Amino acid sequence: MNRYYDSHFKKEVVTIYPGEYYSTTGTEMISTVLGSCVSIVLYDTVAKVGGINHFMLARDTSLDEDAEKKLMGKFGEYAIDLLINDIIKKGGVLSRLEAKVFGGGNIFNMNASQNQVGDTNSKFAFEFLKKLNIPVVKSDTGGVNPRKIFFDPETFKVLMKYINNRHIDGNSLEEKEKKYAIEIKKIENMFLD
Repeated sequence: MNRYYDSHFKKEVVTIYPGEYYSTTGTEMISTVLGSCVSIVLYDTVAKVGGINHFMLARDTSLDEDAEKKLMGKFGEYAIDLLINDIIKKGGVLSRLEAKVFGGGNIFNMNASQNQVGDTNSKFAFEFLKKLNIPVVKSDTGGVNPRKIFFDPETFKVLMKYINNRHIDGNSLEEKEKKYAIEIKKIENMFLD
């Protein structure tokens, strides 16, 4: 997580990274950059609280409880509950929550017949929210481009832009995604032994 003052928005911005979530009753904006990952924006307009999560994979296939605790926010099945619980602690009410869903891009434009992580993440997010009876009022998922989003908890608006799919902050997004894939594979291999 990183905080900085943004002169364009004239307010503080909290940037979250994969596996993180953040909610606030304050005025700071929340941002993140998404490739195949998904972010769910949740908010309660009555309690004036809202937040974002950022998950890499829909489900955790591990069996080791200690590993789950370390990696919970990276998996959608935990990340959504973590954010909801954080919002409820700050005065939000589950029955009043609304959602916006972003990300799930297939940024390497691999063979469309393969099951792609971005598609799986997006589908999971919509199904999980439906089970919780949380309406999705806006979404932008899929495609081949990464996205940068800014959530303003004062207005409950999300500003989104597509970004160059080759470089983010001087680093190759493809390299970052490959590193995530290697990290995930290592974790999966730990549980196959």
